[in-house]
Amino acid sequence: MRDDSGAVVLSYRSFASVVGIVAALMAGVVAAAGVAGVLFLLNEHRPIPALIALVLSAIFAVVIIMLVPPVNATIYDGPDPALTIAQESKVSFPVVTYVVSTIDGKVLGRLRKSFFSRFGRNRWAILPPEHHGPRGEAVEESLGKALLRKVGGKFNPLYQSNVRIRYAGSEAGWIIRRPDDGGRADVLELAPDAPLDRRVAVALAVVVLGSEP
Repeated sequence: MRDDSGAVVLSYRSFASVVGIVAALMAGVVAAAGVAGVLFLLNEHRPIPALIALVLSAIFAVVIIMLVPPVNATIYDGPDPALTIAQESKVSFPVVTYVVSTIDGKVLGRLRKSFFSRFGRNRWAILPPEHHGPRGEAVEESLGKALLRKVGGKFNPLYQSNVRIRYAGSEAGWIIRRPDDGGRADVLELAPDAPLDRRVAVALAVVVLGSEP
């Protein structure tokens, strides 16, 4: 990660993997086939086999998703580790939560995403370290651009969808995938007066950008 002058200030090892995308695709295929089978059986007036088909397709889809390994990443300040991002649960269905912590174990916040947001606008919830406190969210700017990105490809600059960050009821910034002025892509722009902890914002940008192959 670079500052405005282009100097490297933070770094991390990419944890991007096609496993999650393949799992989501396979789970979607299984679910679609299951729904088609259920509708066919209901049309044939066979409710019991339709119920069995629904249950089995749901089980197979969940098992496929559970095979995706948990995500853990470390953000470095030069050679020294600065922050850790650790998946809280072993499975990412139906929701996955990442804990953002300092190296000494102090929890700064949590980032949560529903598996079902993969099928529309990607949406991440920004949660406080405890159960009480300000909350926020990071959402792709529009459904149309999000779907275009999924269909058109993640690496085509014309199909990128920026991510809007809101926290504590106010605009906090953007994660820029598609710069409009010809500048550098993959930029975290945070408002100077944003109440969101900068370290949590950096971790959010890493989760949004770094987990994408």
